[in-house]
Amino acid sequence: MIASFTETIRKRVESIETMPAIPAVFLPLLKLLSSTAKEARLDEVVRLVSYDNTIAAQCLRVSGSPLFGLAQPPKSIKAAVISLGLRRVETILLTCCLGQAFPAKKWVLDPVVFWRHSLGCAMVCRKFSEKLAAVDTEKAYMAGLLHDIGFMVNCLVFSSEFGPAMERACQGESPLDEAERAIMGFTHCETGQALAHRWKLADDVIEVIAHHHAIEQSQKAQPLVALVHLSDLLCRMRGLGYGYYERHKVDLIADPAWAILAKEYRDLEGMDLVRFTFELDEAVEEIHTLVSTVFGSAPTRI
Repeated sequence: MIASFTETIRKRVESIETMPAIPAVFLPLLKLLSSTAKEARLDEVVRLVSYDNTIAAQCLRVSGSPLFGLAQPPKSIKAAVISLGLRRVETILLTCCLGQAFPAKKWVLDPVVFWRHSLGCAMVCRKFSEKLAAVDTEKAYMAGLLHDIGFMVNCLVFSSEFGPAMERACQGESPLDEAERAIMGFTHCETGQALAHRWKLADDVIEVIAHHHAIEQSQKAQPLVALVHLSDLLCRMRGLGYGYYERHKVDLIADPAWAILAKEYRDLEGMDLVRFTFELDEAVEEIHTLVSTVFGSAPTRI
């Protein structure tokens, strides 16, 4: 990426931080939930959630939805956290915070479609990491959830450039990152990396955001990048893409990312990929319901 693009991205990403719509609790909450489960203290999560009335109310509304099957809706934030567990609370809070920070009218890409893909990728990353016992499942989940945050940057501060790229991808049924590169000269990977640096996310998560479409460029966390890359492809194969059909032939086992993981984790050799992909379908409905509940509407194309 040439210097002029880098400087433009940096300046526009800095403008995002000055927007009053970003909840004050978001960054400390993200840092807390990025830590391991043992380090994440229940009372601290409750305190941060309760600090913002809008987010607290939305968290209670979502946790009380039929999706989670609780006998009765939680009456307090603490009850919601205990009932749902930190992982589900993490997902609800991040979608609530970012949904509030990036309102739907600002999006070129449908936010419901975006979150379905992000949550789908997080779920697949977690399932993949469970198959490979040596992988940190929480780190994999977080990396999958945040891998495409550059799309939020593109929608918010590069909308005039991103709109034609989105149109090109839809018309050509091509991968969105290829259309971005052709029209904009850079992709959501670069803009996401810039935002992740500003938010001081973990180095390995930044590597995922920056290189999940170019694994060979990753120097610090290639196995995690490869895991997210494959999970991203799986989601797009199973109808959890970006709201349009991609005419893109995918062979996961022939993908370089598969070789990287196979070299790192021997458990991958015995994995039944066909069975694994069908297992994913069981959780798709939960993802659809959760995202529709958070945003309070059915998916529409903007």
